[in-house]
Amino acid sequence: MARIRRFRSIMFLSTGLVIGLAIGGALAAGVYLGSAYSSSPGDTAHQAALTELRLKASASHGSDSFAMATGEIDNGVEGLFCLDFLTGDLSCFVINPRTGGPGGIYGTNVTADLKPAAGSGKKPSYVMVTGQFQLAGGSYGGSRIGSSLVYVADANSGTVAIYGMPWNKQASTVGAAQGGKLIKLYSGKARADVIRD
Repeated sequence: MARIRRFRSIMFLSTGLVIGLAIGGALAAGVYLGSAYSSSPGDTAHQAALTELRLKASASHGSDSFAMATGEIDNGVEGLFCLDFLTGDLSCFVINPRTGGPGGIYGTNVTADLKPAAGSGKKPSYVMVTGQFQLAGGSYGGSRIGSSLVYVADANSGTVAIYGMPWNKQASTVGAAQGGKLIKLYSGKARADVIRD
């Protein structure tokens, strides 16, 4: 009986040792190959690929009467979009990264663009998100549009509107505050039929 226990103990110890050595060897080989790969001269493609892996994220949150979302306005400049459901006021606040002060304040009212369905009697139920944008032609109506658009929809009517903001990179660079009206780029229906209770 003692002999069987001793044999099992030696087998478990041997198996654990072999598995541990295999894992350790694989890790050592990975570290060696990784350091040899990253230190090879002229490996700019590998480093460029890692540089492009930067996370670009926007966040949004809402309640029954207010929604907020962030979006990148320019390289290193972020905007905070706020939508008040009670008034329909959509605002964007930008902090200048050079000065830490206000970099821009923009606004519009979405109620005219997101009209409720005729005779529905329902109050608007807004949803809002942001998305990245790059205008290929350079400007929209004489203005360069910032790198984020804000998408607002009324969940009851299915109406959608997209807004952008005029952004002057040179003014931002010298720390000058900007402002104005958010530009409506599109509005339309995302739902073909009116849903009735």
